[in-house]
Order: sequence, then structure tokens, then C-alpha cells
Amino acid sequence: MRAFQSSFLIIFSAALFLLSCTENKPQTDICQDIDDFVVKARTNSITYTKDDWDNSIAEYEKLLDQYARNQSSYTSEQKEKVANAMGRYHALLIENALAQSADSLKGVLQDFADYAKLLPAYMDGFRDVLQSDTIKLENLFTDIFASDPVKEIIGSIGSLFGGLSGSDGESEIETVVDTLPEAVPVPDEVKKTDN
Repeated sequence: MRAFQSSFLIIFSAALFLLSCTENKPQTDICQDIDDFVVKARTNSITYTKDDWDNSIAEYEKLLDQYARNQSSYTSEQKEKVANAMGRYHALLIENALAQSADSLKGVLQDFADYAKLLPAYMDGFRDVLQSDTIKLENLFTDIFASDPVKEIIGSIGSLFGGLSGSDGESEIETVVDTLPEAVPVPDEVKKTDN
């Protein structure tokens, strides 16, 4: 009977020993799994698409959830290993975000450069119309300043300062319009030298 009790005690001790090894194994494995995951992500991240990053982040979060469940039972070395892996993974995320931002910024700058190349042509067209139509522009401004609403606005402002008012105001507005220099068409040789 004593042999049976000894055998039973040895089997029971061996079972406890194996059980304790099994409990530590997942802790060690999850720490190693996190480290392996980060190594794999770093190696493959060059070719990751947005969907690949989304999947990677989801898998990373699952691994961290598993780690967090028993975090208090890990050794300081295991915790340091996981912290190091987390730092490397977060650096990959930042590196990826910066690369995507740089690509977007390059696109915006390229668009701006394309528009900037067109700016001289735009300004030439703008100048051509203004130089050839100075008489039209003068008449347009004359019509604007001679209109009743503008006369009323100028008269109201003038009355505030004791100046332009009533029928005298209308003649003073006409005088202001008459003092504008007369517009003349721009000679063709001037147009050619501007270009």
C-alpha cells in the first residue's frame, strides 16, 4: 500500500509540475508571438496596402488583449520584450502614416506646380483683355459711379462729413468722374514688349 501511495504522490507531483509548465508556456508564447508578429510586420510593411494595415492592427490588438489578461503573471523580462515589440510596432505605424501623408502632400504640391506653370499664360490672357478693353473698363466705371445708387451712397457719406450732398453732390460726382484720365487703347508694340 505504501508503494501505491508513493507512486500516487510521484504521479500527482509530476502532474502539478506539468501543469505549472503548461501555464507558463502560454505566457511565454504570447510574448514571443507579439515579438514575432512585429518582426513579420516590419518585414512585410513595405508592401502593405490600407487593408493590410487594418488587418495588421486588428491582429495586433488581439495579441495585446491576450497579453493583458495575465499581464501581472509575466516576468519583468517578458514585459520588457513585449514593451520593446510594442514600441517597434508603433514606430511602424507612425512611419506608415508619415509615408501616406508625404504621398498626399506630394500630390498637392504637384497639382500646385501644374497650376503655377499655367499662371503666366493666365496672366497674359488677363492682361490682354484689360489692355485691349481699357475704354470699355473706363465706360464701365463711369457708368457705375454715375448710377443713382452710387450717387446716393456718396451723397450720404458726404453729408456725414459736411461735404457732398443734394444736387451739388451730383455735380461733384460728375466732376470726380470727369477727372479720371481718359483711356486710350494700348498700342500693339507695347503689347509685344510685355510678353
